[in-house]
Amino acid sequence: MSRDLTALVRRVEVLAVTAAPGGQRLLHFMLVQMACGTEALGRFANDLAIAMMLGLFSAVGWSALVLARVPVAPAGRSAPVMLGLARGVAVFTALACLPLPLLAWGGWVFEPGWTALLLAGWTAYTVARHYGLALGAYRVLLVVETLVVALLAAGLLIFGRAHPVMAWAAFAVPTALLGALAVLVLIRRARDQGGAAALPAGSARTAAEQAALNFVSGGMSMILVPCTVQVAGEAYGGLVALIGSVTSVLLLFPRALSFNALPALARVVRQQGAADVRALLDALRRTLFRVNSGLTLVAVAAWGLMAGVGERPAFALAGATAIFLLQLASFYVGQLVLPEANYLQTVEETRLPLVVNLASLGLFVVACGGVMLLVPKGVDAVLGLFAVLLGATFARNLLLRRAVLHRAPEVFA
Repeated sequence: MSRDLTALVRRVEVLAVTAAPGGQRLLHFMLVQMACGTEALGRFANDLAIAMMLGLFSAVGWSALVLARVPVAPAGRSAPVMLGLARGVAVFTALACLPLPLLAWGGWVFEPGWTALLLAGWTAYTVARHYGLALGAYRVLLVVETLVVALLAAGLLIFGRAHPVMAWAAFAVPTALLGALAVLVLIRRARDQGGAAALPAGSARTAAEQAALNFVSGGMSMILVPCTVQVAGEAYGGLVALIGSVTSVLLLFPRALSFNALPALARVVRQQGAADVRALLDALRRTLFRVNSGLTLVAVAAWGLMAGVGERPAFALAGATAIFLLQLASFYVGQLVLPEANYLQTVEETRLPLVVNLASLGLFVVACGGVMLLVPKGVDAVLGLFAVLLGATFARNLLLRRAVLHRAPEVFA
């Protein structure tokens, strides 16, 4: 195989592995709705959102440590380092499950037992993915992703109609079993390499801080489904889950473009002047504008086709198209500040985006609370939640642009 072809295959593998979680979730939601109905999808999506919010602390925070520590582990010591991290993951997973009975008692979780297993399985799946990414084992990850999708689809298509709980089990059971198998293999390899490595002091705090940062940046979208279920019922929760999964797939493309632009931006920031940085960011902004505009038009056309020709009952719910358009507008607006975010990441500025995300999340939570208290339950309340999402996204953009203008006026003035 030629060098160019090898590089192309590698890029395709990386792209496939990167897109796999979003595509898998979209397929999962579609199969749940097909096999179990829209209301069952709403209940499952509600519990999945809760599990993923709690999983930020068991999975996402520790995955950041996996990416930071496994690649720089001494030769032959990656398994001991990973096993040491896995112990921290296990403790945080157990702690993350503790609020579930209380949330179930308050009416925010439908299946606390299955949600606990879902949380454990999603944590194992996420941490294992990042271990594979840290090792560059993309083909192995693709095999695992394919296996998970096959088991998920088989479970829902065969047992979903008779057992709606398969919405949880079809993902939770395979990922939990694969996670247990991965731990056994890891223990064996670590034993051959001297045993588990001790965690450096402060690892738990660092993981918790990383999880908090991710919640601050992604919390607005994560709490939409549970809030929708509270104000309008499970059917609207299922609708919002489907719409959210579609836009999450759309997000892959502009974020991949911005991620790929980081190396060149870093070189220009360090080696050239403000005019060159501005020119590069303007070029990225134009590219993102074209890509996002094209994706938006495709999404609108696809929605029109599904709503006009399809027979899915979720699309016939009152206000479904308005909800979709508000979510799509929030997606589009949110991508407008990717060049600013790229610049801050390149200059290793973390305080400004943290402050901006905290402010916008606080505004969003307060406004959503007002909608849930003041607007009558039903489609109007859901539209209110999505209007708040769009408004909070606008506010975040304005705050971020003001922050970067103050931080680097020579680039953004």
